[in-house]
Amino acid sequence: MAAAAAKPRLPPGFRFRPTDEELVIHYLRRRALESPLPAAVDIPDIRILAHDPSDLLPPGWSEQERYFFTCKEAKYVKGRRANRATGAGYWKATGKEKPVAVAVPVPAAAAAAARGPQAQAVLVGMKRSLVFYRGKPPTGSKTDWVMHEYRLAGAGLAACRRAAAGDAAAEAAAVSRPAEGWVLCRVFRKKGSASANAAAAAAGVSAGDRSEGEAEEGEEEDGGGGGEAAEEGGRRFIDFFARAAAEAGRGRRAASPVVSSSCLTDEQQQGREQQETTSRGGRA
Repeated sequence: MAAAAAKPRLPPGFRFRPTDEELVIHYLRRRALESPLPAAVDIPDIRILAHDPSDLLPPGWSEQERYFFTCKEAKYVKGRRANRATGAGYWKATGKEKPVAVAVPVPAAAAAAARGPQAQAVLVGMKRSLVFYRGKPPTGSKTDWVMHEYRLAGAGLAACRRAAAGDAAAEAAAVSRPAEGWVLCRVFRKKGSASANAAAAAAGVSAGDRSEGEAEEGEEEDGGGGGEAAEEGGRRFIDFFARAAAEAGRGRRAASPVVSSSCLTDEQQQGREQQETTSRGGRA
């Protein structure tokens, strides 16, 4: 009880507005490694397909979006296609997956020798936009509920060394790999819809207070386009997992119950996409 009471909380007026890179590196990767999340942040583990969007973000909720950890599920027992169906409808992907990259500083000597940029983009995850439809496919009715789904990819799936209980040799050899099945979901209503405006008014939030990601959602839905470039400007990539040994003494995030016994991995998803591309080429 004392530990829970001592947990730091954000001051009034502060809101959780992480960037795509921060969501992947500081939250999703930590969850996949079962490491503690940053202080004062609580992203619950749920089976998102078991909930209606209106239950995830009920009227009067203080924020206009919510974040959840969930495990991707296979549509069929022996299949690789992701399940998107819920009790009242289904989530439909729009456009293409977009890469999430971080800018990693290049040593000055190496950059000068190669006459290249001072930073290079490193892929850490992928982002997909989905829209909720009520009913059964393909005749479902489109709603204003939107979900951004983030998964680990590239360097985000790299193993890291972590401290473990035991002797120094065992601790030095301890290596953990992220669980690929976990994804992070951001659920919100599309900006400009009547229901979103009503929810914002009920929560006392003006249109100008909404996140930039919500303002750009219309472009993402129509999407189709290529990937996002890594942000320029001096943002540094910090491998905070190197400090896991120090954090281990403060307590670890409790492991959550298994969400699903049929999780899709990144490798399986890529294999499915290659099979679909090959089959379309054959029919052509």
